[in-house]
Amino acid sequence: MVHWFDDLLDHVRPFLGDKRDVVINGGLSVSGLQHVGRLRGEIVLGQCLARALRDEGRHVTQILTQYTQDQWKGKDWQIAQFPAARSLRAGEPWGQEGKMYVGWRLIDVPDPHGCHANWVDHYWSEFASYLDAYAPDVHVVSTTELYRREEMRAIVAELAPKAEQVREVVNKYRGRKPYPEGWIPFEPYCNTCKRVGNARAVKVHGIVSVDYECDCGDRGSSPLELGKLNWRLEWPAVWKVLHVDVEPFGKDHAAPGGSRDSCKDLAQNVMGFTPPFGIPYEWVGLGERGVDKGDMGSSDAIGFGPRTWGAVGDPEVLRYTYLSVPPSRRIVLELSKMDAYHDSFDAGERAHHGRPATEEEQLHARTFTLAALHPLPAALPFTLPYRHAAYFSQIAPKDDPVPWVLGRLEDTGVLDRPLAEGERNRVARRMEQAHAWVEGYAPENKVELLGRLTDEVRSSLSEADRRALGMWAARAAAIDWREEAIKESMVALTSSGSLPVKTPEFFRALYLVLLGKERGPRAAPFLAVLDKDFVIQRVREAAV
Repeated sequence: MVHWFDDLLDHVRPFLGDKRDVVINGGLSVSGLQHVGRLRGEIVLGQCLARALRDEGRHVTQILTQYTQDQWKGKDWQIAQFPAARSLRAGEPWGQEGKMYVGWRLIDVPDPHGCHANWVDHYWSEFASYLDAYAPDVHVVSTTELYRREEMRAIVAELAPKAEQVREVVNKYRGRKPYPEGWIPFEPYCNTCKRVGNARAVKVHGIVSVDYECDCGDRGSSPLELGKLNWRLEWPAVWKVLHVDVEPFGKDHAAPGGSRDSCKDLAQNVMGFTPPFGIPYEWVGLGERGVDKGDMGSSDAIGFGPRTWGAVGDPEVLRYTYLSVPPSRRIVLELSKMDAYHDSFDAGERAHHGRPATEEEQLHARTFTLAALHPLPAALPFTLPYRHAAYFSQIAPKDDPVPWVLGRLEDTGVLDRPLAEGERNRVARRMEQAHAWVEGYAPENKVELLGRLTDEVRSSLSEADRRALGMWAARAAAIDWREEAIKESMVALTSSGSLPVKTPEFFRALYLVLLGKERGPRAAPFLAVLDKDFVIQRVREAAV
């Protein structure tokens, strides 16, 4: 079975032919929260393509275009970012200060929190600081910068005399509200209300300025670089100026007869160049406790950013999650499932370093190599399972816990060699991440061992509970104290029908004697990190 990425490469290569200099571009608007969903297509997929094409001897530039000339929409979340205190000082009702910026260029809207030069800088800064960790060597350029370039303004000047031809093409894709005769496909900046999109272009003066009439009543002339092309022209203009060859783009543009089709038409038949190879991709959704909360969104601040992910997992784990499925499939990310994402990543690592026999293992191994950002070691490094790390982080000494954890792993036979520094650091990092995960997103995995078997716990156990605990203790005393063996010892009893209690009642009793409460984390991985003698002795004590 061919990995979807390799199949994609087989389509990209013929399009590029023998071209040696290749540009891969992605685009996004800095309208608010820069969530991790934006890493999927524009960045991670683009970076994997760039790396694969470089390996073929091509010179590849990966660009990320920020659409900073776009209008600020003034959605509820955006307006709510402007603090009440500032509005009150201005003598305005709540939210009025934010509303005054509706229609402004994103780059012109002030930072509502007052710590950056403008809206874009504020909401881009955190994302930018983590970008290299998820995809190195991405060159960021804004449309504000592009309109300052002569070649971008030259496209505006070239399109103005072709306005009627442009109108005919664009109107083919506008079932309603076609543009009227005399329409010029440029949105001028108004000197008075400071908006783009509210003023009608009257005449373009070369690459310098545009005359306009604005809905606010102003008439005048403003620099081309402060305005923007109609979006159906701006997208292909970006392609042309940046010499884009390959571009992932969101599924909302991919419908037949939709926005990308119109941009391709304009590129080929009006602007005179071949549009790039396009790769549509599905959105990333936000999950909370098994509930799909919808697609992550920037201007509505739905989702979470790369810093949040980085607190509970490595960037490669997110890359692996994205690269596990084709871009055409929607992914829902749920922070409470970080243990499952890490289990999948660890399985991919084992497959890479092993001899994958099945097609599934081969796909896991390929996904792992795509997700990797650093040179891979020759041999499989030691990996502490994420759930084990979560439990260890709670029961280990608070000061310098790693030596204690490694000692426990040696005592149980899980670890049979000294670890290299990188492996020790990996254990420490995973324990820190898993602890943050438990505290923030998986409180059901919190554990606190019962110091002693109390009379209250004893009185909560029936005679049948005690017999069941004794039966399991007798079996568990003879096993190798590892997660799989512990799980098998429990399954053998619960599935045999020999236990005097039902399965849920057995686990209730087990959690009571160890934790003092009726529920707890998944039993096998939790018990595997505890001292075997302690567990067997406590259970036998309760069984008497």
